[in-house]
Amino acid sequence: MRFAAPELLWLLLALPLLALVGWWAHSARDRALRRFAGAREYVSRFTGQVSRNRRAIKQLLLYLALATLSVTLARPQWGTRLEPITRHGSDIILILDTSLSMASEDLAPSRLAQAKHAIGSLLDLLAGDRVALVTFAGEANANCPLTVDHGAVRLLLESVDVNTVSLPGTALGQALRTALGLLRSGEREVEDRGKAIVLLSDGEDHEGELEPVLDELARSRVLVYTVGCGSTRGAPIPLKDASGILTGYKKNRSGQVVTTRLSEEALEDIALKTGGRYYRATSSEIEVEEIARALSSLSRGELGSELRTRYEERFQFPLAIAWLALISETFLGDRRRVRDEDEQPERGGA
Repeated sequence: MRFAAPELLWLLLALPLLALVGWWAHSARDRALRRFAGAREYVSRFTGQVSRNRRAIKQLLLYLALATLSVTLARPQWGTRLEPITRHGSDIILILDTSLSMASEDLAPSRLAQAKHAIGSLLDLLAGDRVALVTFAGEANANCPLTVDHGAVRLLLESVDVNTVSLPGTALGQALRTALGLLRSGEREVEDRGKAIVLLSDGEDHEGELEPVLDELARSRVLVYTVGCGSTRGAPIPLKDASGILTGYKKNRSGQVVTTRLSEEALEDIALKTGGRYYRATSSEIEVEEIARALSSLSRGELGSELRTRYEERFQFPLAIAWLALISETFLGDRRRVRDEDEQPERGGA
């Protein structure tokens, strides 16, 4: 046997306390009655018609009802059955820019750290949807295929940094094409399943080739929601050693510190041409909630079925005992049964 809500069994600990309070109230009532009667021998005049045994039984029935109601609330379960569960959801590709410019700290603690946290928050709001993860710098990598196991996506996300993709650069177009390939390989000709891409980047694109893939995304009816990470005023790119200590800032061939700026125009153009929407990343992550609401409006197709073990609910048994105990306590009187001969006045001798 198991309980679906075992924490509610702690309510049983209140029963001894209630019993103690009941005993104290009973003692206080007896003391008050003795004071009112004036002497102990006169108390029976007021309590002679009350059965202490019946009153004790009524108290025990009340405690039994409270105990079994606590067990009922904890939902006892035993016995199992296999139940087919059909999953429904959409296909969502998360694309994360891991180029060196994402190490800039104009969005605290860094562009990449804020983007990773935003993806984690978004995963909390995508229950039931299949999710994949793509990272890119000078080339794109499919880190995780479409899966309903969001925990696996989180584990892979934690290991992502600006060194995840060794080739420097920002192959934005290739990342979008990789995401489109994942959607096509996992769709199984399910026409009614919604498909979308969430792209988190600072918008820099050093490789070009955006227009052809944007046309393919639009024809495939794949919405792209873009999130701009960084600021338009720009920031330098910090260089750190293996222990995370700052060693300097990236410089160009002329020896000047490189400033990387958020390119909102490119991200807005991607969202506009695919029917999505552009958002600016914020520390409060308001944009994450808005993206989740937009994704929830996608059509949810069948993602497959699986057999899940279901425990049989057995709360009916303690509930029935509690009901019977309460009914019995209600109808059981506490008056003493007096024999007829005891009720007749004593007759004197002739």
